[in-house]
Amino acid sequence: MIDSIIEFFRNVLPSDYLTIIIISMIPLIEVRGAIPVAVAMNMDIFKAFACAFFGSSLVAPILLLILQPILKWMKNTKAFRSLAHAVEGVFQSKVDAVENKADKSFDPKIIERKKLLGVFAFVAVPIPMTGVWTGSAVASFMGLGFGKSMLMVILGNVVASSIITLLSYFLSDYIDYIIYGLMAIVLIALVAYIVKLVVSMRRAKSQSDSDRDSESKQSDDKA
Repeated sequence: MIDSIIEFFRNVLPSDYLTIIIISMIPLIEVRGAIPVAVAMNMDIFKAFACAFFGSSLVAPILLLILQPILKWMKNTKAFRSLAHAVEGVFQSKVDAVENKADKSFDPKIIERKKLLGVFAFVAVPIPMTGVWTGSAVASFMGLGFGKSMLMVILGNVVASSIITLLSYFLSDYIDYIIYGLMAIVLIALVAYIVKLVVSMRRAKSQSDSDRDSESKQSDDKA
């Protein structure tokens, strides 16, 4: 099956390097999936690291710059309002986890430092629901500066890419099993994320309807 997937990518894309760059940009997969696939393609381990790191890092500045404006636009659009609130709800729990630890200090500089370290940790630990996408979203929601956020995301991505590269190198004989395991984990994480998103959308819609009814009632009382 792995050989069929690799053959598919080689028929669709002009080079293995571009394949790894694109795979590394996909949410949930990122470097933890791109590097094992590169090893399965018999790509040089250093080139695998470079392509996966480069591709996944490209996502960070885009998310940091446009995530909040897009969500703001979605909130002002009836069709996407619930989705925007649901996306916020999914990431807010991660933001709260970072902020609760950081807010134990009364020094603003220490608080900011802890928040930045939280962003770094979200990217550096290569498990599902972490990575460049999550770290960049968390940094965006916390309103951290673009430059500092980018630095933490890049440093975290260096660590995550290094961990996956070392594991893929030393466990190269089992790379097919690693990819199968990754596919199963990604599928489970995707289903869990969709379920959480749907639940959040329903809650956001219910809250919006409740707020609208409350405003309508207040208007009637005033009249």
